Amino acid sequence: MTDIPIHQLIDVSREAAAVGTDILVREYEDIHIKGKTLDVTEKTSAIDLVTEVDLKTQKAVVEAIAKHFPDHRYIGEEDGAEDLGDPSSPYEWIIDPLDGTTNFIHGRQSFGTIIAVQKNGELLAGAMHIPLLNQWYWGGKGAGAFFNGDTVQLRKTGALKNAILNSNLTHRAKEIDGVLHVTIPPCRSVHNYGSALEELGEVLMGHTDGVFFDGIRLWDIAVGFLLIEEAGGCMAYEAKEPGNPKGGYICAASTADIFDELWEWTTSKM
Repeated sequence: MTDIPIHQLIDVSREAAAVGTDILVREYEDIHIKGKTLDVTEKTSAIDLVTEVDLKTQKAVVEAIAKHFPDHRYIGEEDGAEDLGDPSSPYEWIIDPLDGTTNFIHGRQSFGTIIAVQKNGELLAGAMHIPLLNQWYWGGKGAGAFFNGDTVQLRKTGALKNAILNSNLTHRAKEIDGVLHVTIPPCRSVHNYGSALEELGEVLMGHTDGVFFDGIRLWDIAVGFLLIEEAGGCMAYEAKEPGNPKGGYICAASTADIFDELWEWTTSKM
């Protein structure tokens, strides 16, 4: 099979992400402006939610990609996509149709769609879009990383102790005697946005220095991690359930100067 040019994969990623966020914006307005009722279901816990909007959006995104690559395979956050495409295709699209579901449900603006593509397990390209904040991120392996058309410039913080990091603290917390406890690295501050897309976007905009997660899924981090690496940063992720493409990961990504210290803490303390 002939390799597909990276620029073509980026273009399709952006097109598919735009299809997704067009739906999200219309649904958001129907719910939070026009008063449409939203059906919300718990998946694994009270903080792991899914709506009919997630399912509708994923279906439309898959259809948008399939118009260009009918044989390609999928890893989608919602069920059903894994059975599509040619099982022998080396290309696999990774889809988060609605990242920031809790934010979306509660009327916050930090939500969007994340689209990545890998070949034989190697991340190649992707795009992320937060429509109501007008934030577009895209790029590809060897093709650079871009925010709203400008080349991504990461921060220059030289030590972990001075770094500002992002993480989903609630998902990592452990309950002890009715109180939630969470560990954090020895850094300046840790911010929690309720959306991996926004947490990674803050790094790509140069507002913070890195991210760390325990149990997050590949569709949440694939694009952001690729773009951080393309911008000169470092990233690493390890599957907690090897062989399960929809399983959780322990991972970190950051500017190069603080990565070794952050990754050592992530794999030993979290």
